[in-house]
Amino acid sequence: MKMVIVFDTDDNQGMRNTLKIIDQLARDYLGRGMDDSYKRNFGKIEFIKMLRSFAAEVSLATSDDTDEDGTGLRFAKVFSEKVWDRKELGGRY
Repeated sequence: MKMVIVFDTDDNQGMRNTLKIIDQLARDYLGRGMDDSYKRNFGKIEFIKMLRSFAAEVSLATSDDTDEDGTGLRFAKVFSEKVWDRKELGGRY
């Protein structure tokens, strides 16, 4: 099946409807929506729990007599990858 879809930038509601159509077609023919891989849904409580987990990890890593900097990019990157992939966090987030 081939289809031509017009995306009229002068019509806000039309643009929203076009995106809905494309998303539905992607779900039907690709097996996933356009933005499935980018969605992260969590509430305020879950976010607070994530921050507390991050603080605990930084505290453990920097409590040893190491030269590690808990404010460095490495800690944030490793933790964000765990949250993003839902690894090692028991699927809590």
